[in-house]
Amino acid sequence: MPASNLKTKIIPAIKIFIKNIFFISVCIIIGCVNIKNGGNNKNTLAQTSTSSAPPENQTWQDTIADITGKIFLGTEQGAVFYAFDTLAHPHEPINLTCRLRHVKLLHDIPDATIAYYLNSHLIDIAQTDQNGFAAISWTPPAAQDYLFTLKIAEIPENQDQKILKIDPVPLLVAARDISAPFVVIDLDHTVVDSSFFRVLLGGGKPMTDSVNITKKIAQKYSLIYLTHRPDLMTLTSKSWLRNHGFPPAPLLVSELKQALGSSGDFKSAKIAELQKSFPNLKIGIGDKLSDAQAYVDNGMTAYLIPHYRQKPGDMLEMALHIRNLQDRGRLQVVSGWRQIDAGIFHGKKYPPAAFADWLEKQARLLENMNDD
Repeated sequence: MPASNLKTKIIPAIKIFIKNIFFISVCIIIGCVNIKNGGNNKNTLAQTSTSSAPPENQTWQDTIADITGKIFLGTEQGAVFYAFDTLAHPHEPINLTCRLRHVKLLHDIPDATIAYYLNSHLIDIAQTDQNGFAAISWTPPAAQDYLFTLKIAEIPENQDQKILKIDPVPLLVAARDISAPFVVIDLDHTVVDSSFFRVLLGGGKPMTDSVNITKKIAQKYSLIYLTHRPDLMTLTSKSWLRNHGFPPAPLLVSELKQALGSSGDFKSAKIAELQKSFPNLKIGIGDKLSDAQAYVDNGMTAYLIPHYRQKPGDMLEMALHIRNLQDRGRLQVVSGWRQIDAGIFHGKKYPPAAFADWLEKQARLLENMNDD
């Protein structure tokens, strides 16, 4: 096998492996992976679906779980509470879903009462089930955004009552007509200038020009933030977008088991699912080659912001990957958000081959500088 093809297959696999190790490490610290069972348990992730109240006496494992949960998941009071944004058609009922779980061992919390508010008015209440999920059925009366606020109203006596102190969480319903045009936007290395690791640790700045240009795009298109981050990180992701002034739009996330797999496979499947209800997904923006291919394969125009190190070898490798993409005339490869603006609003084209040529030229210039 040629060395270039070997790199094409091995490097993405190594990146997925490293990401999986990170997720599993966090899960071990929190406690949702049972490392004591070893080979006796065939499931790598032994997520507990039955409920169990935490012990009354705080152990060092409880303390570590609380601290880790607060750092990585934005949790408080030893529990994680988050709601799932959704898209809908006007006048058609949808489910508005949330989940409540203990941080340690990710034990789900059943029989909690969740109150759903819209514009400070109580709409309905729901009880969490054995898996910690609660949902109500609601019908949007018109094509617009509806920002719900969900609050834990009651908690069973056998659970830690401090969970009632958890702050309410937002749930955005984007009700749109079937013909509404959409732009799908990734988070990491796309609107965030770094990976999600920085965001989890309280950092991560917006990519240059990303806030203003996403606001401009939102005036013409409906937005969807689509991320491979798992649902456990929903609260952190929503807070980051809101705190940095990005336009409101539904945040669609993966499940933990999906987050341990391929981003491209997840994005492709999710886009295909969305297109059943909203066939006018026009544009996809992201940094991963696999994501760009997923957009293209689903009939969308893709804007790829390649992420690579400023080293000749990495630049030449990225150029090769870009040339190997099946662009189908729908792929635009750009250096940043200003070029995305020029492409969407002024029809400027950024062919993959042109970017690959430029990248190879820059790599050779760096090589010559290093030789000198």
